[in-house]
Amino acid sequence: MSDDEYEYEYSDEEEHSDDDCNDDYSVEYSDNEMEWDGVNDNPNTASVILTANKGEGIRMLPAEDVIPEMKRRLDDVTEVLGVPPSAVAVLLRENKWSKEVLLEKFYNNPEKLQLKYGIYARCNPVATKKSTKFCTICYDDDFPMMGMPCGHEFCTECWKDFVDTAISEGPSCIRKTCPAASCAELMTEVEVKIAAPESFPKFETYQLRSFVESNTLTRWCPGRGCERIACASSTSAMEKANNVANCDSCDTSFCLKCGEEPHSPSNCKELERWNEKCKNESETANWILANTKPCPKCSSRIEKNQGCNHMVCQKCKHEFCWICLGEWSEHGANTGGYYKCNKFDSGGGDDNDVSDAAKAKRELDRYLHYYKRYHAHSEAQAFAKKQLKETESRMVLLQESSDNARWSDVEFLKTANEQLIECRRVLKFTYTFAYYLTDDSKKMQKECFEYHQEMLERFTESLSELSEKPLAEMDRTTVVNQTRVVDRFMKNILKYVDDGMEDIQTPMMIA
Repeated sequence: MSDDEYEYEYSDEEEHSDDDCNDDYSVEYSDNEMEWDGVNDNPNTASVILTANKGEGIRMLPAEDVIPEMKRRLDDVTEVLGVPPSAVAVLLRENKWSKEVLLEKFYNNPEKLQLKYGIYARCNPVATKKSTKFCTICYDDDFPMMGMPCGHEFCTECWKDFVDTAISEGPSCIRKTCPAASCAELMTEVEVKIAAPESFPKFETYQLRSFVESNTLTRWCPGRGCERIACASSTSAMEKANNVANCDSCDTSFCLKCGEEPHSPSNCKELERWNEKCKNESETANWILANTKPCPKCSSRIEKNQGCNHMVCQKCKHEFCWICLGEWSEHGANTGGYYKCNKFDSGGGDDNDVSDAAKAKRELDRYLHYYKRYHAHSEAQAFAKKQLKETESRMVLLQESSDNARWSDVEFLKTANEQLIECRRVLKFTYTFAYYLTDDSKKMQKECFEYHQEMLERFTESLSELSEKPLAEMDRTTVVNQTRVVDRFMKNILKYVDDGMEDIQTPMMIA
């Protein structure tokens, strides 16, 4: 079967004319998009820039709206190279969809590149061989035979099973080679479309996924089952949006650079290092971080089942902080500083001991300090998300408990809960950021940051307590005001970090 008989086509539903496409956005290509400080830096990665006619920023597009851009790139390179479209798809895919990189490699040694990526026979068709009498997989001669450019033939039934199995294995199917054991020729959409047409859309989706993941300005939404794609109009527009994309289909927020949940004030590289460190050391940390803690006064085991870190022992009524186990009365504003346990204290150890054992212990203690607080806010964030699902029923009860109350009168409860989720997320990543803030020249900035971190924890804990009160004790005005204060302060601390933490003298305004 000659590849010339088949072209890389799209269904009518997926095909868009240029005029239709221009109604929504214009298209620009940048084969050498500027390098960013994310996880997969690559200055040679191709970028498709989708510029919306109205406004700039990050847009969420359905997958079918991006397919024409992939096809446009394929058509453009096919016209230049003069090889089959299916071969061009392989070449672009293996070169991060970068036209310039591909052309440079191709013209330098086209035969070597074709052999390397398994498309030599596809680009250099040979005379059609006489069809074999039976399939070398099932040894049956009852079904029609189907071959690849490499000359290997198998029956259509075996081909269908082979393609379906490859598709079931996931994204790796786009790099599946000929069924012949010793053949390195790559299977393409040509064979998939003929052997198993019902599996072709899935194959096309995996090809599109590689296109999206190769671009620095696009990313597939990580929401479960979501088929939308985040597209930034430019690098500057992405930075203006703090690299955060908000999916309007599944309500998932994520970082467009690395795909993780929004993680300000920590950057992508810090988060990658932190996640790797936690992965390597989490077993030790989790062993130290038990699910229950003893009451500092009576030693009764206590399980934390709410988001607030203000604990009250049900046995002796002792009030203490879940994080540091210190008395809660010492965490008040009247003590000269709220939530002082956010700062790392070496515990009076000998910092002059330079032995390997001493340095390892200090580093472990320091890591556990930040990990415990990171973990505590992560757990509180998870609780707040769980609580959000129950908020609507509480809002109904609150509305019914008041005469002539409207739904808008009780929406403050949902707003407060959503604010708690956001604050817990930000607080969680302030500890990732602080862990890597080790430059001695920034000692004053670090102290100022820890002060702001401490204040944000204070306001968040206060809002958490207010939102978890019984409905009969709920005060709408107090909750609304506290929500506003927390939101303002959280945004200010993020701006403070974005501005380089230069202003270390002026206290942060919250009103």
